[in-house]
Amino acid sequence: MSNNSKFWRLAALVPQVQCPDQPIPFRQKVVYTTSVLAIFLVASQLPLYGINHRPRTIEPDPLHWMYLIVAANRNTLLTHGILAILAPEVLMNFVVVTKTIILDTSTPETRILMSRAQKLLGILITILGAVSFYVQSYHFTVNTVLVMLQILCSGIIVIYLDDVLKKGYGLLSGTSLFTATSSCGNILWKALSPMSIIYPGKGAEFEGAVVAWVHLLITRTDKLSAMSKAFYRQNLPNITSFLATCGFVPLAILFQGFYITLPVRTGSIFQAECRIKLSNFLYGPIVLHHFFVPLPYFISKVLYMKYNGNILVNLLGPWNRSNHFGQSIPTGGIAYYLTTPPTFVDLHRDPLHAFIYVSFVLISCVILSEWVILCAPVKGIYNGFVVLKEERRLRVAQPDSIHVNEILSYVRKAACVGGFLAGALIIFADLIGVLGTGTGVMLAVTALYPYFDGRASEVGSFGY
Repeated sequence: MSNNSKFWRLAALVPQVQCPDQPIPFRQKVVYTTSVLAIFLVASQLPLYGINHRPRTIEPDPLHWMYLIVAANRNTLLTHGILAILAPEVLMNFVVVTKTIILDTSTPETRILMSRAQKLLGILITILGAVSFYVQSYHFTVNTVLVMLQILCSGIIVIYLDDVLKKGYGLLSGTSLFTATSSCGNILWKALSPMSIIYPGKGAEFEGAVVAWVHLLITRTDKLSAMSKAFYRQNLPNITSFLATCGFVPLAILFQGFYITLPVRTGSIFQAECRIKLSNFLYGPIVLHHFFVPLPYFISKVLYMKYNGNILVNLLGPWNRSNHFGQSIPTGGIAYYLTTPPTFVDLHRDPLHAFIYVSFVLISCVILSEWVILCAPVKGIYNGFVVLKEERRLRVAQPDSIHVNEILSYVRKAACVGGFLAGALIIFADLIGVLGTGTGVMLAVTALYPYFDGRASEVGSFGY
């Protein structure tokens, strides 16, 4: 594609946030980040004006997987979540790596043009999302126009909130902040939700695992039965999943400190150790895993709801209502073999399912790690992936004792190891039944860890 094409000429007209003229103080960054996060949280709860809102239920939602992918909340201003910033970034990185578009990403002008192009793609995706609402409504009314305008404006606001954070005004990129917030919010809701569900003949139960535990202990005379119900109920989040999440988070944090040591010489005399931290390779693969892996579930479920008699649709996977937190699960086909086995016992019961699932997660994480490295600029590899043991000023030193290709070789090996271990942690988290998903918990930990590691400002949307 030529840089003089209509698309690039149109992208050059897209406004963007100006970079700060001087370094932003830490406190001011905290204010910017907190303000952006507050706007995101409020927008994720504000209902769209002009549509009929139904009370929250535990009925299965055919778009459940899609909302998890893009940190969306149905029938709110963030109906499409971060799709407008995540999809363009993935697409632009893909076309550059595959050389579909020949661009010299080392020049500042090209990077600015790519940033504008991502915003243009995000705006186009937002417009398509607004039009899709009109297509689903089957009629054109004033309310339809109002809803479309709300979706369009909120999508554009999300794009520029992300741009504010990326330009150095915040502590982390918008993709990192929003996905981590969505994952943490999902976990906290499942643990502490005060919403009560009324079951015919059984009475009311609270959705939150901890709240339900306290309620059952207070209201039931048989405390043993109450404890058993709170720990092992299948229709809603339970205490076992809550404790599994509390135990898994420290394990995921511990993994952030793993590194591979590479001796280098920073001068003619001075010798230093170069640490290639595995945690630097985690966020990109986990984001992409979070984005791509649920897509087969979403496609299979939507097709099955409309064409459940079709042979090809059944090959993708039939779906049945499950007691697992009110959501449907695949019972066969391709989607079934890509779904986490419910318990450790199922690993022995259906070893083929376990083998295919484990292989799929591990291989996909390794491939995505390799892809992230291919997308990373060389500067990002030196300044982000390679960390010297000594003073921080030595991070920018060029290791003259080892050729750059050898450094890149070590980085790729570290990326593969990091992706493999991240996949193993995701599998373990899913098998022990953490609240939400294993990918979601890993996503939150890996996105928030740079805040405490002192390198939050150095981490981009995909970890570099």
